[in-house]
Amino acid sequence: MKQVILNNKMYRYTVMENTSTKQVAIFLLGALQDIESVSKYTEQFSKILTCITVEIPGTGYAEPLDPTVSIHDQGCILLDFINYMDISSAHIIGFSYATAIAVELCHIWPGVKSLSICGGVPGIPQSGVAATKNMIAASMLGKSAFAKSFIESLTVNRDDIPRQRVIKKAMEKNISQLEEDRIQMFFNNSVRLLVHKPINLDKIAIPAVICAAEHDPYVTTKIAKEFAQQLPNSHYYEIPKSDHLAHLEQPEKVTKALILLASSAVSIERTLNELTV
Repeated sequence: MKQVILNNKMYRYTVMENTSTKQVAIFLLGALQDIESVSKYTEQFSKILTCITVEIPGTGYAEPLDPTVSIHDQGCILLDFINYMDISSAHIIGFSYATAIAVELCHIWPGVKSLSICGGVPGIPQSGVAATKNMIAASMLGKSAFAKSFIESLTVNRDDIPRQRVIKKAMEKNISQLEEDRIQMFFNNSVRLLVHKPINLDKIAIPAVICAAEHDPYVTTKIAKEFAQQLPNSHYYEIPKSDHLAHLEQPEKVTKALILLASSAVSIERTLNELTV
């Protein structure tokens, strides 16, 4: 685990290097996620290419941001980190909240080689507006109330979703034990997203994979498909038997979908290298 302060803002990150390729992935996190909670994904991605997992300010345990800081500003904050790390190009992988930041990055940084998203659209989806307001209200009532509202807003009750009861119970317990500043960060991020309006999605011509959970009540498959259709070079994948916690319910499927584009680039790179021998 590493930390760096750029422009008086603290970032946390890890670098899991893969020396067999020059390809790099930048892995961005969703609401209430942190580097430790996605370590299994980082490990799997790093088997294919170098994976840099970063908590930019406003996410994870990094520097909190005032809600007046926009999503576009967060994209610029991410670009500061990319420049600090001297990354010339990268595949961008993100969960949920990170989607909006990743999309902004596509507009301001020509180094994005591909975009792979799970459970997110660039803003609060219409299907999630009421739930977001409920979660914001619950965050003011206490950790237990917030944890319960969070789980109720993002999940459904279905027997065909693997380990659902265990996952929901563990998640609710973990959220109820979060530090108060993590709850405040969620509040600020939600306000940020509520007023964010993405533009020029049709200008993002890089390859993209947009994943949505079959039974996600927050980012519905309909809204995720509409997002994918606005991207000229995208592929839509529906994760079966899952809701907004698909990354915990169907980790193997989510991993394969999110690393697909980067893996293809690595394969092409290796084939071309072999042809030059």
